[in-house]
Amino acid sequence: MFVMKLDTMPPSAARLLRTLAAISLAAGAALGACAPAPTPSPTPGPVPRVAVTLPFAPLALGWAQSYVEQAGPLPFDLEVVHASAAMEGLKQGDYEVAIGALEPEEGWFATPLASDPIAVVTGGDAGLREVTSAALVEIFSGRVTDWSTLGGSTRPVQPVVPLPDDDLRAVLDDQLMRGRPFASGSRLIADPEQALALLNENPGAIALIPLSALPEDATPLRLDGVLPSQGGSTQDGYGLVATILAIAPDEPDGPVRDWLAWVQATQGKTAGN
Repeated sequence: MFVMKLDTMPPSAARLLRTLAAISLAAGAALGACAPAPTPSPTPGPVPRVAVTLPFAPLALGWAQSYVEQAGPLPFDLEVVHASAAMEGLKQGDYEVAIGALEPEEGWFATPLASDPIAVVTGGDAGLREVTSAALVEIFSGRVTDWSTLGGSTRPVQPVVPLPDDDLRAVLDDQLMRGRPFASGSRLIADPEQALALLNENPGAIALIPLSALPEDATPLRLDGVLPSQGGSTQDGYGLVATILAIAPDEPDGPVRDWLAWVQATQGKTAGN
């Protein structure tokens, strides 16, 4: 099952959730049509809840869709939430597992699921095809304010930055900014959908977006001469890569554990190919 108020989630995620729900219902109906008359059974317990953070929701929802198509309905509710809500939900016992570029607390369970490169994407008139890590720091700290400084168009730079306490922002703080503050004039966004909308509106905008959340027709810049590739890691030479973890106060069991193992096996095959 897939849970989140459709009027509060990004439109692309809402469309995918509707598709997944329809596939789940169809799979359930098919199984019901072939099954013999049901016999009384004990009342099931509460359905487990799994959280996924906003920046990496497209990645996790893609896994969910593949699972539904291959194995049938998910045996838990998958909810798209802000990173801070995911962490609080884990502490309160609302979620069995949270998925994202999250930092587990000491003693918690954590297992890696995938690597997701963070793509550098600009609006339509930056005039650049590549950028260095050092230049990115200058851009997002506000020291470079016009693309012409870097050899691009004569156009103001508009940094687009995730909200504070966002797990993508934590990745950028750790791997890129390294203690430097973001520019005070940065536009704040809650999810990749908002970042893409700002890029479409402002030709001078620049955003750092998980590659899994980019449309197929998007063209990221080279970072230090390297393009991001799905399933890639820093070992491939690309300098911004989020490690996606499943974390929880205690190691999960039952269907949630089985699904995590399925994801890891699937991602391993993908990486091997």
